Amino acid sequence: MDEPSGILQETGTHGTSPGRYQYLLRDGSEASFVAEGTRLSRKNRQEEALFWFEQALQKRPDYPPALLGKAFAFGKMGRYDEEIRCCDRVLAEEPGSVDALLEKAYALGKLGRFAEKIACCDQALDASPASAEAWNSKGQALGMLGRFEEELACCTRATDLRPRYIGAWVNAGHAHIQLKNYPEAVQALNRAIQVYPRYAAAWVNKGIALCGLHEYHAAVECFETAGQESPGSRRVLYWKGLALSRTGRYQEAVTCLSTLVSRDPGYADAWVILSNCHFMLGNLDESVRYFMTAYGIDKNDIRDLVKKGIISWRQGNSPEALRCMSGVFGILLR
Repeated sequence: MDEPSGILQETGTHGTSPGRYQYLLRDGSEASFVAEGTRLSRKNRQEEALFWFEQALQKRPDYPPALLGKAFAFGKMGRYDEEIRCCDRVLAEEPGSVDALLEKAYALGKLGRFAEKIACCDQALDASPASAEAWNSKGQALGMLGRFEEELACCTRATDLRPRYIGAWVNAGHAHIQLKNYPEAVQALNRAIQVYPRYAAAWVNKGIALCGLHEYHAAVECFETAGQESPGSRRVLYWKGLALSRTGRYQEAVTCLSTLVSRDPGYADAWVILSNCHFMLGNLDESVRYFMTAYGIDKNDIRDLVKKGIISWRQGNSPEALRCMSGVFGILLR
């Protein structure tokens, strides 16, 4: 049997051991090629995985498992337009494919096309009303559009269908936080932590909910746990710095937030808290300097929001115009 085309020069076997490589060549079935691609994709070896999915598609150009495997690999590589094209090829043959619809919804979300993502999830739910993944994915998109009550309803439906669905519990917690339902947020996030105690996103969101309850000491502990699982997370550093400042641990807050702004100098909120901490420590020169840094960043944000608000108003989009102007006042009153 001829060797498949496109051999990678650096490995010769595309991530597969020589013995298994020869076995796959002898077997030659598209199912075997997809299985090998899936194995490699789960190890985050996406380029090598793509080779095997292509071998399956050379034998059967519209083979859904190979197209979905390719879509998943493209998504992991950030190639979302290609991911969508693969899903569309599956949907052309199988319009009700829930797997393809959910994969496409993921890519649409990554591209910020949330209304299209919701429509995609609705199609998946038409085909499979009990799909917890579809309910959760729809909830995420609704949350990104600021529709938090609807996000919560979708995530609650997902957790009803699958009580140990970590992502849905975290998204429900996020929706509760946005709605200022802080005790309910803590309860939801505790459910996620019970299932997987090392899930950083659950600890971060729980800490934020505890900040909403003014339980800053407990919040710091949450952010410390999250930092162990996700070292260097900017979100963790910001919220930990804020919580430390609220407990009077100003020097620790300065250390935390200084790390953050060294990595992300445009993080205006962090500069504001740094300014406040230095003021409380009696470092007035640093306090003024950091405040002016934040003001310089805010000035650009204010200008952009005002410009966007005016354009939205002229286009007749008064809700978006109001959101922009609310953002301006939020910055000025911070």
